[in-house]
Amino acid sequence: MVSSVPTSIVPPSPVGSRDASAGVARIAPSPIDVAFTREKSRVPQARRIGTSWLRNVCHVARSRVDAVELVLSELVGNAVVHGRGDTIGLRMRRAGGNVHLEINDRTPSEVPRPQRVAMDAEQGRGLWLVDELVHDLGGRWGFTADGTVAWCVIPVAPPPSNDGGRRRR
Repeated sequence: MVSSVPTSIVPPSPVGSRDASAGVARIAPSPIDVAFTREKSRVPQARRIGTSWLRNVCHVARSRVDAVELVLSELVGNAVVHGRGDTIGLRMRRAGGNVHLEINDRTPSEVPRPQRVAMDAEQGRGLWLVDELVHDLGGRWGFTADGTVAWCVIPVAPPPSNDGGRRRR
């Protein structure tokens, strides 16, 4: 495993924050910044690293970690399948109430879009699934303009619901 990834595309945040009510400075959790060889066998490894960090360092609720695990798996899997570089970068950090996730396949390309596929298709639903999960988590996601980095920003805690439990559409 290689341990260098290019500079983050998500704007940096302060290293610590001050809790005004307690008057105590808190240090933000250490970020994850690793690179993997571009092999299918690395997808579960990226998933394990990401979910362990979310649970144990950021203390994200299990139900949210499970959803982010699937997002992470889909995005890293896409980078393995569609990337052409030797390595894939994974960067995760917590900034305030959000987790920032980046997967860099180091391959400039047209920006991928979620698509609808036939019921019997065996592939092609990954980005549609990512879109649904990230929306359900109250986050946002996308790609850099050159298509090299997939990114997500997901709230650590669920956003308040004002839709009466109804799904969008």
